[in-house]
Amino acid sequence: MSQSWGRSPNKSIIKFLLWLITNVALIERGLSQAQSPPSKPQIPTELQRLEYFEGTWSCQQPANSTKPSGGFSWTVKQDLNQFWYLGNAQQIQPPSEGLPINSREFMGYDPASKKLIRSVVVGNGNSYNLVAEDWEENKLIWSGIIVRKEQASPLRQEIIKNSSNNFTAIYFFPNKDEEWIPVVDESCTRFDPTK
Repeated sequence: MSQSWGRSPNKSIIKFLLWLITNVALIERGLSQAQSPPSKPQIPTELQRLEYFEGTWSCQQPANSTKPSGGFSWTVKQDLNQFWYLGNAQQIQPPSEGLPINSREFMGYDPASKKLIRSVVVGNGNSYNLVAEDWEENKLIWSGIIVRKEQASPLRQEIIKNSSNNFTAIYFFPNKDEEWIPVVDESCTRFDPTK
């Protein structure tokens, strides 16, 4: 009795060999990828927009007062594999009542939104999250939300570069007509002008 090709055990063997060859090729490709080092994430060049802030600053509120109501030092450094700028603010002149106010912040670049991002948490329970585009004529405009006393409010901050070692920051809140009204300003001068 002769067997037809369709019923031959050879067909099963051929299918198995094809399956084996395909899987061996996939395994070899996987091994070669595993043996090559993973590509190193690229630090966004847009982070250069934040480089100006790196260093330690002495700041006072209001900006041009001979008797400031508040003073703090602000230190910013690039960290976390150079992907973020980390900020640390320490109040220099503690208030007459209560604890000094300190803050921590992250500044970086979000490649999905293509914007600078800034997230700040403050030692009094406040926090704010802001975004910005880029410097325009020595001005960087941050906008976002501040959360304080369980309420979220729109916030705008304009940073004006007066020189390579001095800037003024103006904070704005919207009025009832949704126009931005300046509420406080501060000036900051770099401690180490060699930066």
